[in-house]
Amino acid sequence: MPRAVYVDASPTATNGRRRRKPHNVFDRERTFKVNKLTKLKNVDEVFIDTLFPEVYDEILELLRRGVKVYLLRDTEVFKRLRLQNNLKKSDENDALMFSKVAKEYFRALTIHEIEKRASYSH
Repeated sequence: MPRAVYVDASPTATNGRRRRKPHNVFDRERTFKVNKLTKLKNVDEVFIDTLFPEVYDEILELLRRGVKVYLLRDTEVFKRLRLQNNLKKSDENDALMFSKVAKEYFRALTIHEIEKRASYSH
């Protein structure tokens, strides 16, 4: 079974000009924080809630390493799941809850797509 992690991404984790706030990651065992997605080791799949221009380069590097990256298609599914589980909104809870969202609610990102987005943002 591929090793998957679930990420509640932060736009300020690496390049943000505001306060630094790391990404919250859940690996099915524990929740932890990383400042760069590229610091994730021994992962095969990354499920992420949203794409910020600040993380395009990190995602591109993961894709080039052969890591499959999936983007949540519909945040409403996630919000309903949080309500059903009676959890408050927090970065740690969000990372944990992503693991409970069915894979069909995510879509695979491609190198070409991220390169295109990155070229528009630079």
